[in-house]
Amino acid sequence: MHAQSRKVGAASLRAGVAIAERAEELNPFWHSPGVCVETRRSWGPISAEIVSRTAGQAVWRSDRHRIVYALSDIHSAIRNNHGPLLHWDVNRDNFAFRPGGMTLESTVDASVRYVQITQSPDVYDTIFSELVRGGAVGLEPRAGLHDPLLSQIALTIANEIDVGFTDHILADALNTALAMQIVRRFVDPSAIVLEPKSGLSRERLQRVQDYIEAHLEDRLSLTELAGVACLSPYHFSRSFKQAVGVGPQRYVLRRRVKRTQALMRRTNHPLAVIAQEAGFSDQSHLISVFRRAIGVTPGHFRAALT
Repeated sequence: MHAQSRKVGAASLRAGVAIAERAEELNPFWHSPGVCVETRRSWGPISAEIVSRTAGQAVWRSDRHRIVYALSDIHSAIRNNHGPLLHWDVNRDNFAFRPGGMTLESTVDASVRYVQITQSPDVYDTIFSELVRGGAVGLEPRAGLHDPLLSQIALTIANEIDVGFTDHILADALNTALAMQIVRRFVDPSAIVLEPKSGLSRERLQRVQDYIEAHLEDRLSLTELAGVACLSPYHFSRSFKQAVGVGPQRYVLRRRVKRTQALMRRTNHPLAVIAQEAGFSDQSHLISVFRRAIGVTPGHFRAALT
C-alpha cells in the first residue's frame, strides 16, 4: 500500500473519516502517505504486518488494540484524539501500545520499519473478567516499552508471516500472551489471579483429547479447545500443560505427526493428501514439522518402511 505524501489538514482529516468508515478490518489506516505493508497475515482475533514507512504524516484509527514493535528507531510527533502534540521515541526492539477507538496523527522525520500487531479487544475483555480482580481496567497509550517476552512473541509472529503458515492454536496462544503482558502494564500484580478457578480434571482432559483426535484434520483453535474444557484460553493453556507436560499446540502437532506416521504405514497416499488428512496446512508444513519432531523427512521415513 503506497500513497503520496501530503499535509493532513482539516479537509483531509474529514476525508480520512469517510475512508475509515469504509475501511476493511485489515486495512484500518485512515490516511497513510508513505506507508507500505510489506507482508500481512491474519488469524482471526490477531493480525500482524511488517510495515515500512517514509518520512511524513499519517492518521490511524481502528477499533482493534495496536502494538508496534520497532525494527528501527522511531522518532515521532503524535496527537491522540486531536489533543496536544507529544514527542514519542520508540527505540529498536521496544514497543508502543495504543488501545482501540483512538485517533492517532503521527509524523516521523525519517524512514522507519516495524511489526504492527492488531488485536481484537475480546481477548482483553476475557482477561479482565477471568484474571483481574474487579474486572474493569483502563488502557492508555504507552510508548518506549521494553519487555523481552513481548519481543520474543512479536518476532515469532513476524517469522510466521514470512514462513506463510501458522497453527491457529499457536496464534491464539500468542494473542493471549501478548494481551497478558500488556495488561500487566496497567494492573497491580496483586490484582491478577493466576490460578484457574477450576482445573483440568481427568474427565475434562479426556474430553479435550477425544475432541482433538476427532477433529485433528480441522483448523483447531485454542479458544475452541478451551471451550470443550469449559475454561478460559489462558487458564486452559496453563492447566493443560500442567496435566500433559506440553502445551496444547505442541500436543496437537505431536498427534498430527503420529497420524502422519500411521497413514504412511497403512496407505500409499501422496504426502499432499496425508498432510490434509493429518491436519497440516499443506505438504511443506507437514515436512517442516515432521523433520523437527522425528529428525528425518516424511520421504525418508516412508522409504525406511519398505
